[in-house]
Amino acid sequence: MSQRFKNGRAFWLVPVTGATFLAFMLGLGLGTTGRPPSGLLRTAIGGVSDLVSYSRDAIKARPSQHLRPRGHDGNGVTISQPDRMQPGVTLLSGLFGQTLGFRLYAADGALLKEWPIDFFKIAPDEMNHRYHALIHGEYLYPNGDIVANLDGRGLVRFDACGKIKWRNHDRNHHSVFVDEAGDIWTPITPDTQTDMTIAPRPFIFDHIARFDPDTGEKLEEIDLLKALQDGPGTGLVQTNHARLDDVLHVNDVEVLSSATAPAFPMFRAGDLLVSSRNLSQLWVIDRQTHAVKWWFAGPNLSQHDPDFRPDGTIAMFDNRPAGDPSAENDFLGKLGGSRILVIDPATAGHSVAYQTDGQNRFYSPYRGKQELEPNGNLLIAETDAGRAFEVTADGTVVWEYVNGWDETQIGWVMGAARYPESYADIASITCN
Repeated sequence: MSQRFKNGRAFWLVPVTGATFLAFMLGLGLGTTGRPPSGLLRTAIGGVSDLVSYSRDAIKARPSQHLRPRGHDGNGVTISQPDRMQPGVTLLSGLFGQTLGFRLYAADGALLKEWPIDFFKIAPDEMNHRYHALIHGEYLYPNGDIVANLDGRGLVRFDACGKIKWRNHDRNHHSVFVDEAGDIWTPITPDTQTDMTIAPRPFIFDHIARFDPDTGEKLEEIDLLKALQDGPGTGLVQTNHARLDDVLHVNDVEVLSSATAPAFPMFRAGDLLVSSRNLSQLWVIDRQTHAVKWWFAGPNLSQHDPDFRPDGTIAMFDNRPAGDPSAENDFLGKLGGSRILVIDPATAGHSVAYQTDGQNRFYSPYRGKQELEPNGNLLIAETDAGRAFEVTADGTVVWEYVNGWDETQIGWVMGAARYPESYADIASITCN
């Protein structure tokens, strides 16, 4: 063993030992205060575990936060049936080797472009460790620009050559949605607040906001707590005291377009569809009054990426987290995997559009995206399984990408989106 490794190991053993002792004393001390110590103690212990993991990652150059055990064979585009696919090119975001970035693929698997930018290196002064960054939501413009969330810190817009045009610091996170006017919508994390009618201690309650696509300036902000308090939904959030640092975990906001609005007579163009993962709830909020017009919960669990569909339904990625995927449960957890759930807001009825079957295993417990294509296919980012795939209405997988990191692990695929064939021209942009 080299002296350098010995010194490195000693460096992180000292704070780990101290943090462990601190966590023990915290739990012991809080035991007499009448306040439940479990949440705070859990956070402290989690911090110790993270410190150990991140220290090992730095030594081994292994971004373990973005890696999971491999459940699918192959690497790159492993299935391609262009005659049954939605025509176009596919933008992927996630971990590619040691880079947290973006790639554009042709239908046949050819890598058309990899943007020369690494989200692990955008904000080194704001990172707790080498791999302390996450892409969560992105949008590709025809000129090769991408706007994406440096999750929890802010939006970043950069060009086809990786040059950053602007960056804000509004603590944007998760989805990026561009409305028909071109404005950008994302969830944001506000400051901690106190309201005894909601929780006995300070808490964080997500907002949603609209941003200028040319500057990143915040143009509008909607307080979701006020929207619920002013409407019928206050009781929906009063029981989540176990997660006061993230009561809602809003992971998506989408604007109802004027083209799709006629299919939803109970709503109007501009209304906002919001997803709360921690409460397993969807809401539609009036854009003008911020009133909660509709909400849904029940069959879905920790969902992501709800979309208004042209037929008047709302589809979502229903994660259904129930245990980690492993060979023992066929990489499906304890509930049989994830699914795409479709809701009829007029009746509150629901149906399953897609789930695991004999042809394909599908489970991403904590992250994921789904996109209905014009030809009726579904494009799915199975993030935690390191895979993206396109499936037809009859359940046939006609395109698949597996993001292998090594023989035993995959890297997260954070997003997958299909763009028109003309976007392939982005690959011809010359960068100095």
